[in-house]
Amino acid sequence: MKSASPTAQGPTQRPKISNPEFFRLVESEGIIDKGFIKDLLEEFDGNALDVLATMIQSGIASKRKLCQLWCDSIGIAHVDLEKTLFQRDVVQKVPERIARMYCAIPVYQMGDTITVATATPDNPDIAKILRDVTGGPVSMVFALPQDIETSIEAEYAGGSAVFEFFKKLSSSRLLLAHKEITGQALADAGGEAVINQLHVAVILYAVTKSASEIRLSAGPEKARIDITVPYSEKIHFHLEKSIYEPLAKRLTSLAGADPDATGGVLHGRILVPTPGKKIDLEFESRPDAHGPAILLQVSTPRPFRNIRSLTHLYLSHRVLRAINRLLKQPGGHILIAGPPKSGKSTLAYAMLMERARRFKKTATIEQSIKFLLPGIDQYQVHPEAGATAMDLLASTLGQKIETLYVQQMETPEISAKIAEAVDSGQFVFSGIKADNTLDALEKAVRLGAGSSLSAILSQHRVARLCDICKVKYAVTPDHIQALFETDGEEQVYAWRGNGCPYCSDSGFSGLIGIHELLLINEPVRNMIKDGAPPEEVRKAVSPESRYTMHYDGIKKVLRGLTTFDEIHRLPIS
Repeated sequence: MKSASPTAQGPTQRPKISNPEFFRLVESEGIIDKGFIKDLLEEFDGNALDVLATMIQSGIASKRKLCQLWCDSIGIAHVDLEKTLFQRDVVQKVPERIARMYCAIPVYQMGDTITVATATPDNPDIAKILRDVTGGPVSMVFALPQDIETSIEAEYAGGSAVFEFFKKLSSSRLLLAHKEITGQALADAGGEAVINQLHVAVILYAVTKSASEIRLSAGPEKARIDITVPYSEKIHFHLEKSIYEPLAKRLTSLAGADPDATGGVLHGRILVPTPGKKIDLEFESRPDAHGPAILLQVSTPRPFRNIRSLTHLYLSHRVLRAINRLLKQPGGHILIAGPPKSGKSTLAYAMLMERARRFKKTATIEQSIKFLLPGIDQYQVHPEAGATAMDLLASTLGQKIETLYVQQMETPEISAKIAEAVDSGQFVFSGIKADNTLDALEKAVRLGAGSSLSAILSQHRVARLCDICKVKYAVTPDHIQALFETDGEEQVYAWRGNGCPYCSDSGFSGLIGIHELLLINEPVRNMIKDGAPPEEVRKAVSPESRYTMHYDGIKKVLRGLTTFDEIHRLPIS
C-alpha cells in the first residue's frame, strides 16, 4: 500500500533503511554482539534507524558515540539538533510540507550553501529536491529522525508561523525594506489601516529576528526604533516624529497603561496572540524631553515541553549529583542566586519538575511567570489586586504543599515564612539577587533564613562559543601555570570563535550557565543558629563544601563551550 503524502500538519514520514556497515562497526566496538543485532533487526522489521533510536534510548552507549558510528558508516557528518540553534529565515526556505515529507530541516546558511539535517543525507534524490526548493546548493548532514520531528514541530509551529502572520500585515513591507518610515510611506502602503497595525508589526518583526528587546525613543525632529538581537548588530529604524506619538500611545494602551498619563514611569505587559504562539512582552515607559521612551522586553512564555531538564543545563556531574540527592529528600531549602536575567527561573523550573516526579503537591509564588508548568499551581504576585507575596505564602502553606518555589526571598517577613515551611518538613526553592554563593549566604543570614538552608546554587550566564566556527588552540605555558598546578610537560588546549554567517561573525551563539554550589554543613548551620555575624559565617565555609564558579568556568572553557575572556569578567570570589 502506498502511503499518503503528508500535509503541512500531517505526520513526518520516517524513512526505512538498512545499514549493515553500522552494525559491523557496533559489533567491532563491542557494544552489542551479532545475535543481539539480529534480534533487534527482526523486532524492528529491518529498519536500522529504529534500531539506532532504541539503542540510544536503552543507554547501551551514548547518543554521541552511536551517532558517530552511524556517520562513520555513511561518510557524512552528524549534527545534534538538541544542541543547535536554527536560523529562522533559513528554515523558512523549505515549506513545512516538504520538510515533513522527506524528514529534513534546514539549519543554517554559510555563503550560498544551506546545511540541511536529514535522516538520509546520502540520498541524492532528496538532495536534488531540496536544491530545487531552496534555489541553491545544499550540504546534507545526518540527524536522528526523532530529533528532526521535534525540530519541525518547534520551528514551523513557532517562528515560521509568526513570520507568515507578520508578512500578511501591510506594514510589514515598510519594515522589511529597512527605510525611514514616513507618513507618505504609510499612506502609500494603505493609509490609516497601516498606521493602526504598525505597533503589532514592529513587535512581530522583532520576534522573527529572535530579538530580546525593542526600544523606542524620540528626538527633536525624528524618532527611532532600536531592536536588540543577542550577539548580533542592533537593527534600527528611523521614523517621522508625527508617527511616533500614535505608535507610542497604541503600545501603552496595549500594555494596559494609561496612554494619556503624564509624568512618572509606566509599567505593563503586552500579550500578542499569533497562529504559532503567544508573544509576551514586559512594557516600560519613561518620560523624556521629546516624548515617552519605551522599552519592550521579549519574554515569551512557552509550554514546559520546550524547557530543558536539569541534565541539559550543563551542570557539572558533581553539582548535578549533589542537587539530585537533595531533591529526593522530603524537606529542605535550596537558594538559587544570581544577578537579574541570569536564568534563575530556568534552574528553578527544572528542579521543580524533577521534584514533581516524586512529590505531587507543588506550588509557585512568582513576580513574573516565565513558563507554564503542567501539574503545578502557579500564583503571580499582584499587589494592586490584593495578592501580595505574603498573602500567597500564607495561602499556599495552609494547603500542606510538599514543594514550594518563591521567586524572590527579599524581605525578613518572607524569609521567616520560608523558614517556618522548612521547619514543618516542606521543601522550598527560593531566589535571591547575589553575585555568588557566599554573598547569597550573607544575605540569607541577614534576612533570617540562613539556618533553613540546605544548599545555595548560583548561576551566571556567559556567551557560548559557536559550534560551527570554533577552533582549538594551544594555551601558552604561562597561562597554564597561572591556572593549574602542573609540571609544564602536558599541553592544554582551549577554544575560540572565528566568526561565521551562522553567528553573525561574533564567534558566539547563545548563552551557557556557569555554576557555583555551596552545601550548608552542620558546623555552619550551628553558627547561624547561635547568632554568629554574617561575615563570620562566611569565613567559616570550608573549601570542601563549595564547588566554585572559577573551577566550573575553566572546565567549560576546556570543553570548548566558552572562552577565558568570558570567564574572567565574572564576579568570582
